Amino acid sequence: MIPSRPRVNQPRGFRSTGGYGPSYYYGQRHEYIFFPLAWTDEETGTYYEKGYYDENGQRYDTVSFEKAGRYENVVCHCAYCGQDTIMNLSAAEVTAQKLECPNCGASLEIRSALDTYQNGINTSVSMASVPVRAKRKKKVWPVFLVIVAILGGLYALGSHELKKQELQQEAQSWQGTQSESFRINDEYETMPDFLSQDTIYLSETGGQAFAVSDSPADKELIWDEDAESYYDEESDCWLWYNMDVDPPLWQYWYEGISSDFGDYGWMEHDADGWFIEESYGNWIELPEEYDTGSLWYIEE
Repeated sequence: MIPSRPRVNQPRGFRSTGGYGPSYYYGQRHEYIFFPLAWTDEETGTYYEKGYYDENGQRYDTVSFEKAGRYENVVCHCAYCGQDTIMNLSAAEVTAQKLECPNCGASLEIRSALDTYQNGINTSVSMASVPVRAKRKKKVWPVFLVIVAILGGLYALGSHELKKQELQQEAQSWQGTQSESFRINDEYETMPDFLSQDTIYLSETGGQAFAVSDSPADKELIWDEDAESYYDEESDCWLWYNMDVDPPLWQYWYEGISSDFGDYGWMEHDADGWFIEESYGNWIELPEEYDTGSLWYIEE
């Protein structure tokens, strides 16, 4: 299954070494890529520690997943004796006032991030559609990472050894470069020509609407490698083209509006106006308190 959350501020330049490749974990709170080795991105010289990186680029030393009411492999630290203990804990134990160190009896501090494992499918909302708006689907990763995401989903759902090999092979070429085609719902779709460009030109068609142009026109969108989205400096807006809907559509992150919604806030526009993801999988009409006079959109 395609991960439902877009990924920003992601580590780059990881290459599988000695058979060690990235693994993918889908949780209710976040979706993670686990890198088993530290590495330095050869292009930027940036050093990355091994660990779990969520869709926002946040790194965790360990993530413990809840399955059937129990959190597995929770790292607990004792400040008194300095020892770490790995434990399997029930939900009640995780929220308990005190966990005792098996070595000295002092209180333990939970060091692992806690999440609920989704077995490769985010079951809290259908990956085929999003509630509230008919025919409206969850956003996906930018097209440059879709192939990796699909392989990650197959890994979680299929044969462990076979998919592990596929992931390792994919990790060798995972550098954030774009492909001429990508996989959606088990079919290969051709990527629109304009997505192969670092700069997309837009011509104004009236009101707040624009259309993709073949040559420099009224507006330019610049590819932002760090955000893995296109960017319009004039309106302080990031956007990308979502191919996981029929027909495909653009999704927008307007700074000053979207940022009010924390981890969510991606926006869409259709004939009924502007919509925003208020919370996980919950799309609503953009509240009237927000001025839409300066918002623009690309005609589909």
